[in-house]
Amino acid sequence: MGTKSSHLLAILLASVLILSFVIILVKEDVLIQEPESPPFLNIRDVDVKPVKVTSALVEVNITAYINHAGGNTKNASMLIRAIRSDTKLLAAQVSTPIPEIGSSGTAGKTLIVSQNLTVERNGGYELMLLLFDNGSILDSGSVSIMGLNALIPDSKRSGITLNNIDFTVSNVSAGRVTITPDIYLENRGSEASENLKLIIKARQAESNLLADKTTSETGVIASEATAVNNVKLDVPDGYNYMVVVELWKGDVLINSWEKPVLLAPTKTVPKESEEKNVNIEVSKFVREGAPAAPPYYPGATQAPAPKEPGFELLGAITAIMVVIALKRRSQW
Repeated sequence: MGTKSSHLLAILLASVLILSFVIILVKEDVLIQEPESPPFLNIRDVDVKPVKVTSALVEVNITAYINHAGGNTKNASMLIRAIRSDTKLLAAQVSTPIPEIGSSGTAGKTLIVSQNLTVERNGGYELMLLLFDNGSILDSGSVSIMGLNALIPDSKRSGITLNNIDFTVSNVSAGRVTITPDIYLENRGSEASENLKLIIKARQAESNLLADKTTSETGVIASEATAVNNVKLDVPDGYNYMVVVELWKGDVLINSWEKPVLLAPTKTVPKESEEKNVNIEVSKFVREGAPAAPPYYPGATQAPAPKEPGFELLGAITAIMVVIALKRRSQW
């Protein structure tokens, strides 16, 4: 029994010594391990594309292609700054983290980092890209965007454009004429168009008075197809008009076009010639339902009512008769 106990005690002591030696080696290895080096990142290329366009703002997506040449990207991030081209002022900025990648076996890998940024539609910008790691700049790059006003707002996209307007005239009587515009609408979109609203107006060219207007619809127009829409406008004869076609999408005016109709054509005169006033009979442009006289507002100053004709003449004759009678009495 004593011999066995001695053997067990010796084995236990040997195990403790071996375990202690292993722990010491592990601690020494941890102490001599070098800290991780920062990642090696550089920007290779940048893509910018519009995501959402309104009348005032443009949301763009910036996608950066980043070369990872080694190191852990645990704390790396990308900062995007939009600098106005005209004022050089900071307009907007946004930051996004770079995906975490270990340092082993990733050298030469390309990281794709994408982020959206919103700027005003009426300006040009220089987009500055900065790569950070623990507060230090690793690399930077820039790309310029301009001409954002040329981007069509999403609310005004229809694919429909006006090719031409032809006019025919009919029903000329009592100083009025009916104009029939044939409106050629083409759908240049990749899909069939929506059924949108049309408002067609006839404005007198010199006075800009609205002579008549009507509404219609485009109908569903197939892609790359042209539809002809015609309406009737009743206007006074003997004047020149500007026919305006407005395209509406709900409560949003998408586009408008205009073309003249000359019912009183004249020859072109030199610029140095004397200008003459155009006599316009406004009564001809009164549309049905319009008030014949201006409305009365309480408290407004009213113009004096016209006197009955003939009373001024009667008073003058009476005065003359009185003067004659006085002269005769003085002769007596």
